[in-house]
Amino acid sequence: MLASLRASVLSLARDKALLVWALAFPIIMTLIFMGMFSGIQDAYTTVGSTLGVVRDKNYSAAMGLDETIQAISDPASSDRICDVAYYESAADAEAAANAAVVDAYLTVDAGGAPQLHVTNASLSENGTLPTSVLAEVLDTYQHTRAAVEKVAATRPELLATGEAIGAFTESAVQTVRLTATKNPPSPDARYYYALLAMAAGMGATAAMESVRRLLPTAGPLGARQSLAAVPRWRMLVGALLGAWLCEFACLLVAVLFMRGVAGVSFGSDTHGVVVALAASSLMACAAGALCGTAPRMETGMISGITCLLSLFTGLYGTSSQQLADAIEATAPALAHANPLWQTTNCFYALLYYDTPDAFLESVAALLIMALAFLALASFRMRRTSYDHL
Repeated sequence: MLASLRASVLSLARDKALLVWALAFPIIMTLIFMGMFSGIQDAYTTVGSTLGVVRDKNYSAAMGLDETIQAISDPASSDRICDVAYYESAADAEAAANAAVVDAYLTVDAGGAPQLHVTNASLSENGTLPTSVLAEVLDTYQHTRAAVEKVAATRPELLATGEAIGAFTESAVQTVRLTATKNPPSPDARYYYALLAMAAGMGATAAMESVRRLLPTAGPLGARQSLAAVPRWRMLVGALLGAWLCEFACLLVAVLFMRGVAGVSFGSDTHGVVVALAASSLMACAAGALCGTAPRMETGMISGITCLLSLFTGLYGTSSQQLADAIEATAPALAHANPLWQTTNCFYALLYYDTPDAFLESVAALLIMALAFLALASFRMRRTSYDHL
């Protein structure tokens, strides 16, 4: 077994296919993803805007509106959501909005109700988030003002000391960040995790080549090995362990590159990441060993199967992710039978879940798949003989 392991490691260390698929491929794709997703984080952050305010007599008469605008535009405040530019008339503010000087402008009608005006160009460039935030602030202002006016009409004595006004205005608008996952959501993490799963699947070719060297059809060396007194399963396990060590080392380097250079988050459980890499690479090598016992199996077939399975991990974009999510929702057993999905889910569980249950389930599924592939490969190896082939 040790001799088979040593021979497998030495041969794979000189094999360009392993270095290309298990090491160079994820690193190159990581660099490509870095360029593609360089601005994706900005889309998940609050987009600031410039608000034009028509400061006329209606605006001045609106109780508390100017204080509200100053509060949300104060550079020193944590509640700042926009910059403010003041105009004398609605025509001037509209001209500024059409010229893209401001993203929206605010007017006040004769009844004291604020009106927010937004151009289509601003919506196309900045999206609806800035407008939604401003609209929410104005709605809160109107509700607060209506409540104050109602109290003034029914219980004016409550306003004498100013405590009621303070109760209405203090923390009237609050922004609370809620965290539903252990770590903040990362929109591009799914692509990197699916990439690691694909790299692990591609690494199965290393195990296939190692096992194929043990077959009698591999040449004189394979023929002598098939007639040796060493049990076939020992040679198989040695070749499998050699391929697993090489692939695990390549994937570990790829993960370190993703975390150190691309800034990909894998959570705080470093040991869990190592376990996930070990389980996924072992599963891939066991599958490669099974494929290696099939004389007609080619490396291109493994690449094709891996690319097909990667479709259901969300690697190929939004449509691929929607398809993967739909299958998981409607046919979870089918999704869980995909070994690359289990690999991706291992990293997802480490990043987002508070409990290790989902992670342990995916690791257990990968180990069960590895044992099943290894048992089938051992059975097929025992049935091969030089005379028969």
